[in-house]
Parts: sequence; structure tokens; C-alpha cells
Amino acid sequence: MFDFRFRWHYYISSKALRAEELLHHAREEWSVETMHWLLDVHFDEDRCRVQSKNIQQDLNMLHKCALNMIRIHKRETQSKLPLNGIMFRAFMNPLALLPLLGKD
Repeated sequence: MFDFRFRWHYYISSKALRAEELLHHAREEWSVETMHWLLDVHFDEDRCRVQSKNIQQDLNMLHKCALNMIRIHKRETQSKLPLNGIMFRAFMNPLALLPLLGKD
């Protein structure tokens, strides 16, 4: 059963915004948080102790590319597997990487 109770969220802003503008900014912020959460859960980025800033940025970009490739594959194949299930399958069987890379 779904719980349809309202949840209130409060935002502080120095700019006067209309409701539509505030909603846009709030959703934009949550999309950034969602991406950070995915990177931390699937790649454990918060515990990465790489010292070089350039290498950190390169790893972050590769992680984002990998997540996007998996999302595209999941959407195109209509897979019901979660992201980590697709990642684990590709890890355990290198041939499972081919569909993720667009090679059937």
C-alpha cells in the first residue's frame, strides 16, 4: 500500500523565485545527489584515497560513463536486473560486457 501523506521540504534562497522555478532548482539539486549516491554505492567513491586530483577526476568520469552505458543497456533491453546485478554479471563473465558496449 502506498503512503500518500504529504512531505514538506524547506529551502532557503536569497533569490525570490516563483513556485515553478523553485521546483526546477530543487529537482536539479536532487538529480546531483542521486548521481553522487549511485557513484558512492556502486563504486565506493567516498572511500577512494587517490591523491592525484587529475586521477580522481578521470576515475569519476569513467564511473559516470559506465553508469550511463549500463542505464542505456537496461533501457534498451528492458532488463529487470538492478544496476549492480548487471555490473556483477559483466564482472563474472567478460562476454556479458559486449552488449553493454553495443556489440551483440
